[in-house]
Amino acid sequence: MGNGSMKSKRYKPTDTSVSASNGQAHKDLCGAFKNSSLDSLRARVEELEREGRRKDEELCAKEQMIRGLQEQLAKQIRVVSELSEELQNKCIQLNKLQDVLKSGAPAGLASRPPSVKASGKSSPNLSVRIKETLNRRKGAKAGVSAEPTSSSLLKFSFEKARVPKDASVKKLLTDALNKNQYLKRLELQQIKDMVECMYECTYQQGEYVIKQGEPGNHLFVLADGKLEVFQQNKLLTSITVWTAFGELAILYNCTRTASVR
Repeated sequence: MGNGSMKSKRYKPTDTSVSASNGQAHKDLCGAFKNSSLDSLRARVEELEREGRRKDEELCAKEQMIRGLQEQLAKQIRVVSELSEELQNKCIQLNKLQDVLKSGAPAGLASRPPSVKASGKSSPNLSVRIKETLNRRKGAKAGVSAEPTSSSLLKFSFEKARVPKDASVKKLLTDALNKNQYLKRLELQQIKDMVECMYECTYQQGEYVIKQGEPGNHLFVLADGKLEVFQQNKLLTSITVWTAFGELAILYNCTRTASVR
């Protein structure tokens, strides 16, 4: 009945095999969860990489499209600039022709293809050939022209009138003459002959190259510098480099309709 008669309770030992089994299952579950998470992350990374590549391709395509549009815009700007320049030149030529008519050019002179003289040390033979060519193209009859007489033609030597030039300079002069509204109708050989006879002249700042009202005996091409066109002391326009000018007074046998300084 005392404490000695009471039996102590015995604790049954835990089942170690079950505990070990539960621990292994926990580890397997953790490993499976980790593997599943890694697979999910890998799949997500691959998806993001694919999305990034697709975005890069779209960006490259848009950049190419932008470059193409920029090139088209640049071309259109050049075309507009060329058309504007051509329109300005035509307006200037029109004003010159109107001034020629107002100045009292001989009747019928403006309606027929005029004779042309080469710039600088011009060739009378070349002038006659150009006149005949223009008449043939227009189908016009031969008209009266202020050309040199046959006795003076015999004295001219084309070889003596030629001035040596670099091929690059000849190319620039030829292009300048071919861009002119009137001279571009000439034959290629006639343009070449004119270029061969051209020579260099230098003018100081403020000096007049052409004065309004003077006879026109020379054709010019601006190779360097800046020129301005005046009429009655009013500024009309400026002349850009490698532009031919001064042809109308020669073509129509009239005085200069404007001043160039």
